[in-house]
Amino acid sequence: MHQSEQTLRLTGTGPTKERAFGAVMRQVQSAAAGKDGGVTFRVEPLALEVVSAAEHRRTERFLGLLFPRTRVHYEISMNVRVRVTSLDLDAVDFAVREEKLSATQHLLQMR
Repeated sequence: MHQSEQTLRLTGTGPTKERAFGAVMRQVQSAAAGKDGGVTFRVEPLALEVVSAAEHRRTERFLGLLFPRTRVHYEISMNVRVRVTSLDLDAVDFAVREEKLSATQHLLQMR
């Protein structure tokens, strides 16, 4: 078992603040697992720091004149410090078992 701490910079966007934050949180496990060798089985967020947060507003109008409506889009960039626990499969000794089937057993069992 191997533990390491990493700091990840992730960005998420969405139509609401909650969805933008959720987009960042959904990226944590895959980003942390990609940087560490072995098979990752635990990713613990330790600290969150907001680097930047932006609200983008845009006014749309039907036919350029009528029915104005305001569209809002949020973007958040965060530093997430995580502790990653992984298992190095190269260090695990696998026992080799070989099974030999006759031709009739192979046909009957379809292995």
